[in-house]
Amino acid sequence: MHILYTELNMTKIVETGYGKINLALAITGRRADGYHNIDTIFQSIGLADTITLEESDSFALTCSTGSLACDRTNLAYRAWQALCPYKKDNLGVHIHLEKRIPIAAGLAGGSTDCAAVLRGLNRLWQLHLTETELCRLGASLGADVPFCICGGTMRGTGIGEELRPLPNLPEWPVLIVHPHAAVVTKKAYALFDEKKETAPVAVDDVEAAVRCGDFDALLAAMGNTFEELVIPDVPEAAQCQQLLKSAGLRPLMAGSGPTFFALVPHEREGEVRRQAASWTDVDTYMTKAVHGAEGGVNE
Repeated sequence: MHILYTELNMTKIVETGYGKINLALAITGRRADGYHNIDTIFQSIGLADTITLEESDSFALTCSTGSLACDRTNLAYRAWQALCPYKKDNLGVHIHLEKRIPIAAGLAGGSTDCAAVLRGLNRLWQLHLTETELCRLGASLGADVPFCICGGTMRGTGIGEELRPLPNLPEWPVLIVHPHAAVVTKKAYALFDEKKETAPVAVDDVEAAVRCGDFDALLAAMGNTFEELVIPDVPEAAQCQQLLKSAGLRPLMAGSGPTFFALVPHEREGEVRRQAASWTDVDTYMTKAVHGAEGGVNE
């Protein structure tokens, strides 16, 4: 969602950075450049950050979460850097990240902030870059960034940047369970490199279920290579998995973890929400599948 405000001589844009889950994620091999090829089904969720971009005399990046660095290691900073060559004059802007997506959780919190800055600066600075051009820039910053620019439901291959749109998933409730632990994606991929063989993931079956909007078939087919890699290394992830199972739900790891999620039948949403509220030592979020970025509104 993009909202454009104009106040006197100051222009401000507010972007929504949606989180994501992977309905299927298969690591298909390590590339010569050190990256890994994947085959995945991305899905946007309503759990989201709010990114505000406001014209300024100088550059500043701030965040509502003190534990998140606002320096060159932050993908939002790198998004600003990537667009600076496209603007000829004042590069000043104040970017503020209002964080709701947990950090290092497998939910693309950093990537979606990066994508929101790319989209927002493209409008604030009137660069007129196409979505394809933004995605190309985004892919140079992070594998999940192109999907986060577009959002919705998509199949991703390559390192995740080769995207093919799928029909929108119904707005099914999604329960997110995040442990008080973090997983560095690079380390998770290193665990794959150490393993001789991993179980197959039925990505084609997941796509077929998405196309039919078949809830039960989707639950039966979902899978994620990272589960067998990360769970033995991060016991807190196993706790999340077991909590969702105890609620009679089908858990799946989000991205490289350690967060888990479950799709929830509409008729059980209230019951599951109450049950999750009693869980300790984890953070829970009841959200839903969403259709991705929406058109801008001028005010």
